[in-house]
Amino acid sequence: MGVFFITGTSSGFGAEIAKQALQAGHKVIATSRNANKLTELKNLGAHPISLDINASDAEIQRVVKEAAAVYGTIDVLINNAGYIWEGAVEEASSEEIQAAFHTNVFAHVAVTRAVLPILRAQKNGTIAFMGSIAGWEGGVACGLYCGVKFAIAGIAQSLREEVASFGIKVTVIEPGYFRTNFLAGDNKFVSKNPIPEYEPVLAPLKGAFQAFNGNQPGDPVKGAALIVEALTGTGRAQGRELPRRLLLGPDAVGFVAGVLEKETKSLEAWKDLSVTTNL
Repeated sequence: MGVFFITGTSSGFGAEIAKQALQAGHKVIATSRNANKLTELKNLGAHPISLDINASDAEIQRVVKEAAAVYGTIDVLINNAGYIWEGAVEEASSEEIQAAFHTNVFAHVAVTRAVLPILRAQKNGTIAFMGSIAGWEGGVACGLYCGVKFAIAGIAQSLREEVASFGIKVTVIEPGYFRTNFLAGDNKFVSKNPIPEYEPVLAPLKGAFQAFNGNQPGDPVKGAALIVEALTGTGRAQGRELPRRLLLGPDAVGFVAGVLEKETKSLEAWKDLSVTTNL
């Protein structure tokens, strides 16, 4: 059994992954900006620790050191904390753009950098970044969110190659639509500076999101169970190599298949010109 270190466990996938890991017999360090919000996980056996992933490198390293001391190590890191920003790209202020990338990208890298020395020293471990199908294709009103998920996928794939020789596995988990509170509440922010001209463009998607919230097809309990199995190579994942990108949900599989088909058609349509640029 391993020791999980999970960010953003106060709700959503983070909380469900922690529960499934505990149920499978693993030890869990559950983090949130306020550990007092983790009473349920604590009662289930998790060890709660307060962690603001936007804190300084020194503070993050201090918390990771504290976490590693609880059970003597960390085996699985899941970078889960984050939020969605909704609006047109032009509507995003510099502050909103920087905040979105800091929380959803830079902070995850900071936590990963703090945990990596532990995993390298023991020559074993697994790192997972919570991505999204939004990391495969951009869409209306999702420019910033797609941008951070594209970035996370690229970082995860690069890191995977860099740390493989240390016995460390890396993946990016890319769910479709699961019935969590991610499309509402504290997890979603909208542009503070809407531009009226974009309203007709954005309205259909915003309406779809509102109608879809609470009706997503994915079961977060089943999704979390698969995540735990995949990251530990147990249960249904036993004997399988952890993929670079772990898709969750039939909708995710269908969406990515569609993206690949469109990209392949575009590649073929332009290949005769694309190959004409060598010296």
